[in-house]
Amino acid sequence: MSFSTLSSGPRDRTQVVRIATVALIGIICFSAIIVVLHVLRSDDPVRQPTSAYAVGEHGYLMTSAFLSVSLASMALIVGLYRGVSDSARSQVGLGLLGIWAVGVLVAMIFPIDLEGAPRTTASIIHRVTGPIAFLSLSMGAILVSRRFKDDASWRPLHRVAVFLAVAMLAAFIVTGLNIATDSGYMGIFQRMVLVTFVTWFALVATRLLMLASASDDTARVSRQGGR
Repeated sequence: MSFSTLSSGPRDRTQVVRIATVALIGIICFSAIIVVLHVLRSDDPVRQPTSAYAVGEHGYLMTSAFLSVSLASMALIVGLYRGVSDSARSQVGLGLLGIWAVGVLVAMIFPIDLEGAPRTTASIIHRVTGPIAFLSLSMGAILVSRRFKDDASWRPLHRVAVFLAVAMLAAFIVTGLNIATDSGYMGIFQRMVLVTFVTWFALVATRLLMLASASDDTARVSRQGGR
């Protein structure tokens, strides 16, 4: 496996290993917190979005989940920028992922109102930001994944990554239709978006870590052999 964009020096390779590790830890923390909140809270997962966990008992856990996934996303963006060759890097895709990362922070700062509660300004900001962030995430993931085919090191992940990204977009569209029609299944479809997102994210971050680690090990052996 090669890691052409980091051939300039061992420090770059080591930094990307650390960045990919941060991304993986962040997405694991996010996933674990969401699972725990489903146990601790009695909110209806079929109707209520995961954002509702930020309001009320154990709300601080959802706040930390927002922060974890935002930091993880930022780390992945930096890692992909440095770990994918120029010819296979989607600048627009990474930019859209950046909008997602910032949008999550906005959602953290402006919590949503619970169902039936009076609508507040914070909730309106949250409800406007959410669809923009998720659409940016889905489209960004598609654009980034499509370009993997142009890098030999990333090509093995190309088809799976594209499939998950398209599934994420499909789940987002269905979620939006459920909100528009008030069918009562918005919560479950939003969770489908999150499941596909976490799976896509984990696979991409793991690949990034593997490539950077392998390149770092190869460079270390080469240096030792040259002494």
